[in-house]
Amino acid sequence: MAIRTYGLSGSGMDVDQLVKDMMAARREQYDKLWQKKTQLEWKKTDYNTMYNTIDNFRNTTAFNYRLSSTTIPKIVSSSADSIVTATANADAANVSRRINVSQLAEAAKATSQGNITIAGGSKGSIASQLYASGEAPTAPFELKLSDSEGGTPKVITVDPSKGIYDFVSDLNNAGLNIKASYDAVLDRFQISTTGSGEDMAIDFSGTDGDGLEFLKRLQLGVVNPDDTINVKKGENAKVKIDDIEITPSGNTFTAFGVTYTLKATGEANIHVSADNEKAVTAVKDFIAQYNTLLETINKELSEAKYKSYMPLTNEMKGALSDSQIIQWEDMAKSGLLRNDSTLQSLIYKLRNDIASPISGIEGKYNSLASIGITTGKDYMEGGKLYLDEAGEAKLKKALEEDPDIVNKLFSSSGEERNSQGVAGRLYDSLKSGLDDIKETAGLTGTIKGDTQSTLAKQIRDYEDSLTRMNDRLTQMEDRYYKQFNAMEAALSKLSQQSSWLSNMFSSGN
Repeated sequence: MAIRTYGLSGSGMDVDQLVKDMMAARREQYDKLWQKKTQLEWKKTDYNTMYNTIDNFRNTTAFNYRLSSTTIPKIVSSSADSIVTATANADAANVSRRINVSQLAEAAKATSQGNITIAGGSKGSIASQLYASGEAPTAPFELKLSDSEGGTPKVITVDPSKGIYDFVSDLNNAGLNIKASYDAVLDRFQISTTGSGEDMAIDFSGTDGDGLEFLKRLQLGVVNPDDTINVKKGENAKVKIDDIEITPSGNTFTAFGVTYTLKATGEANIHVSADNEKAVTAVKDFIAQYNTLLETINKELSEAKYKSYMPLTNEMKGALSDSQIIQWEDMAKSGLLRNDSTLQSLIYKLRNDIASPISGIEGKYNSLASIGITTGKDYMEGGKLYLDEAGEAKLKKALEEDPDIVNKLFSSSGEERNSQGVAGRLYDSLKSGLDDIKETAGLTGTIKGDTQSTLAKQIRDYEDSLTRMNDRLTQMEDRYYKQFNAMEAALSKLSQQSSWLSNMFSSGN
């Protein structure tokens, strides 16, 4: 920057304002370029918002409706909920079955058979709680414990100077499928496996000496002749479904597409049937979510664009109030994706996916329209779906005739596109649309980390141009100031000479 010495001559010129005025036209070119860059940044952000919206619909709605679990809901009833309840997946046949529960699955477990605190004992430490004076070990000792019979044991160190709750904590954190607890009111210690079934066990084999004596004082089970603790093993459930006997390790298990939850011994009848009401609800939910996506995209495509409202520079903001700035920028950001070809192409594909029949489905129900789903008559709605009262009646009739029709229309798979269900088509079309957006605008709302998208490259080109232009403007401004400095210096010198001559003439007189 030049040294500004203007004003010494007393010219009275406002050099700062003069330079500012001379730079105004040049700065206007810079501001216009900055505004174009800012518009592209806003546009990239809008694209990113659309990408996330479309991606969310694809990975939730479109994905879920490709699954038969969504499109073939089942309803299951039990004649004795106190004995067994059940749910069914899409693979379950619509049949009735008789189930007999003769034994529930159980975990391996043991509970103190009596109070573990000795008479006059204190619960402050294991030594004072379980041992008479002078009987407690003076040093920590070890227990060997496994959650399966004959399994590799974990070594748990017991410190008799610590309390019973410290031992409980150490056992629970040993990494075994075993949990312990102590009830101070009942004065009982309890231990059990976290799973059930005959493979589960609480095996203290290998524990001896002080460790074995400690277990005996916890009164966990019968002491065997070989001086080991006998703890009840886990047991499998015993169930007969129709004429098939099974022994699941847990009280919740799945057979023939039905998940049973056993609660007590006894008999019950389980009836599986199609849940047509839930299927209707599933269709309505799809329509609502699809319409929301469609409305979001169409709003961007039809949003008004105000060409005269460009991004505000800092100087422009200085002349406006906060509310005026907000209003201006709302209008400046509006319509950046109006009539966008990428989004328009996606809308066209989605509408075609919805309207086209699914080949390979026999009978009259081979499209969404055939089961009562229609599009609005108003073209401006952009393909919005409807299921009115008449359409719902048509859907229910189709489900009565073919309980799997919703699954066929939404979830059918096929090598060719025309044989795919609606959800599969949408899933693929949305992926294509997302790839197009990614190519244009990347995966982020800013250029950070984005070196490949078209908009990111354009924004960086603008940034480079602005940097070069700003350098030229700075140089130009410095040159103007130097010229004014020179002018002021010349005027100052001329003024000094004029004063000298005036003084000389005055002296001569």
